[in-house]
Amino acid sequence: MNQENAFLPHVIAPKLLKIIESQTPIGKFYKKATYMSLKNEPGSLDFTIGDSHEMPLHGFVEALQKNAIPQKIGWYGYKVSLPETKKIVSEALKKHRGISIVPDDIFMTNGTIVGLAICLKMLAEEDDEVILNLPPWFGYRKMIQSVGANPIGIPVKPQTFDLDLEKIADSITEKTRAILINSPHNPTGKIFSASTFEKLANILTEASKRYGKPIYLISDETFSRIIFDNQECLSPTQFYPYSFLVYGYSKTWMAPGQRIGYIALPETMPNRPEIRSLIGQLQGLYFGWCFPSALMQYALEDLEKLDLNLDKLQAKRDRMVTELQNMGYEVNIPQGTFFLLVKSPWEDDGAFAELLATNYQVFVFPGTPQEIPGYFRLSLTANDEMITQALPKFKAAREEALKIESKTGS
Repeated sequence: MNQENAFLPHVIAPKLLKIIESQTPIGKFYKKATYMSLKNEPGSLDFTIGDSHEMPLHGFVEALQKNAIPQKIGWYGYKVSLPETKKIVSEALKKHRGISIVPDDIFMTNGTIVGLAICLKMLAEEDDEVILNLPPWFGYRKMIQSVGANPIGIPVKPQTFDLDLEKIADSITEKTRAILINSPHNPTGKIFSASTFEKLANILTEASKRYGKPIYLISDETFSRIIFDNQECLSPTQFYPYSFLVYGYSKTWMAPGQRIGYIALPETMPNRPEIRSLIGQLQGLYFGWCFPSALMQYALEDLEKLDLNLDKLQAKRDRMVTELQNMGYEVNIPQGTFFLLVKSPWEDDGAFAELLATNYQVFVFPGTPQEIPGYFRLSLTANDEMITQALPKFKAAREEALKIESKTGS
């Protein structure tokens, strides 16, 4: 324990302190990669995260302004999951995903992260195990550890980025409480197929019978509306009854600071009345009233009508894939999300990301802290001008990296 944290054991529970001081791959990266502090400097081109570098979607501000005007007394009073908001979500799930979930089985949250946290708290406890697929979204490990459970990482298949069902099956033990799935997958952009979900459901069903208790599935579907090439994005909740669908709208709107999302239960989920009650108690008491703001709930009907313009986002994807491939980069073509996964010219992806940043003012997310070494990730939320400025820099950086490599022989 470092000196500045020496006082912490006196004010923080030992279990929580252990989690705070544990170093995940992403935590180690940010502690070491001091150059990342420069990504907001003038002239820098930041492709690291999903913040939009363009103005909000047309109609977004107007929806908030319209619904900010109080229509009755108590407009901004305490609000849980409003019935009209849950109805909007139910209709949207049917329209956009072909999924039938009744409003009573929808629980509004202030974003995906809170929805995931509620599910994990409800399902897992000390020494339980939760399976996650690698590379993971970087927050999953800490969230699982925060409820006392152990994250069990299973790498996706290296060539296809599909779930490694055989290894998942082998990893299930009597301590396994849940598996956390993310489709479309961040950072690979992989959409898992119906066949994959059917086989996974069979694995979980057999394991649940073997150990005499249900193994739950938590489905993070944050990017389920950001799909390219008119592909279908299915939910694993359509294949397995003991599953939770967790969604957040902020990525769809390119407005990650405006938080609203939900947990939804498939109609096949057993014991739904008890689960409904428990989720409500966790939202209201344990998680400190983690319902979305009244304004975001009122505005959802109008916000649901917004057009993300997937054609424009796909055009960015296609442009960057083509240009980077022409330069000699190996680029994974994502089926969904707004990320590109690119093979680093150097085996040390962190070193190449630092070269890009320090010599060319282009900032990317290296793969090693995301548990996919040898790659780096780009966000397509950059604007067209940024992409135009960055492309020649990517070319120059690759050429410099290869020259350095040939001189050093490494």
